[in-house]
Amino acid sequence: MKAAGELDVAPGQRIRWRAEAPVVLRRTGPARVHLVQAAGGPLGGDQLELRIRLAAGTELTVATAAATVAQRGRPGSGPASWTVIAELDEGARLHWLPEPTVVCDGAELHATFRLTLAEGAAAVVREQVQLGRHGQRGGRYRGVLAADYAGAALVRHTTLLDGADPALTGPAGTGGQRLVGTVLGAGTAASALPGTSSDLPGGPLAAALASGPPVGECAGLRWARHELAGPGWLLVALGTDPVALSRVLCGSGSGSAGGRGSDAAGPGGSDLGGPGGSAQAVPAAR
Repeated sequence: MKAAGELDVAPGQRIRWRAEAPVVLRRTGPARVHLVQAAGGPLGGDQLELRIRLAAGTELTVATAAATVAQRGRPGSGPASWTVIAELDEGARLHWLPEPTVVCDGAELHATFRLTLAEGAAAVVREQVQLGRHGQRGGRYRGVLAADYAGAALVRHTTLLDGADPALTGPAGTGGQRLVGTVLGAGTAASALPGTSSDLPGGPLAAALASGPPVGECAGLRWARHELAGPGWLLVALGTDPVALSRVLCGSGSGSAGGRGSDAAGPGGSDLGGPGGSAQAVPAAR
């Protein structure tokens, strides 16, 4: 199945969209839109895409109504793909907050998020991935996050997971953990001091994540936040406790009494790459 959607926020906060099932959009607030699953999946072989454009000075929060469950397709169907391309003009604010993605046994999902920000724009992009349903090892997931700011590359981050691959689930990979989460704060507002949290999409969320301890761990969870060479930061978390992961990715756990700061390397034993993947931060235009 191939399906695509377009979501535009025009000056004056006018939201317009065009979508094809299963990429279904519903407006749920003055500056909020939900993605609604019109069918199960994605299944192997599905190619789904969403393009988002925000005009200067506009804002938008995008959430999902439920978790995304990637499942195997017919034999030989190949991987499913889910691509999001977001373009933000000057002063625009985007808050991308989907529910977790579950990759079932035998499934393969390639997820890509490409973000382009004009100078003065800001975004918070959160992703959560779970390998398998209860009792499953989980399938294969490849996630690519690419962001440019003011015409220059800001970050390139790739996460590769496979519940059936001993190398990727071993000590040099996820160490047997099934939950991986990332949060990107991109743009000058996203790297501002906590006192300017009202300038951020999501306000308290971005401020808490940007100002909490750079590394830490608690029962069932480890996380690390990396300052980018350009305006922004990237937080990567790895664990087994979905509640703890959700707390950290929502900005309520990174500095709480339930966790402790650590001088250890980031999740998966990497100072920058995170679990089973790699990241490259490159200078942005000043």
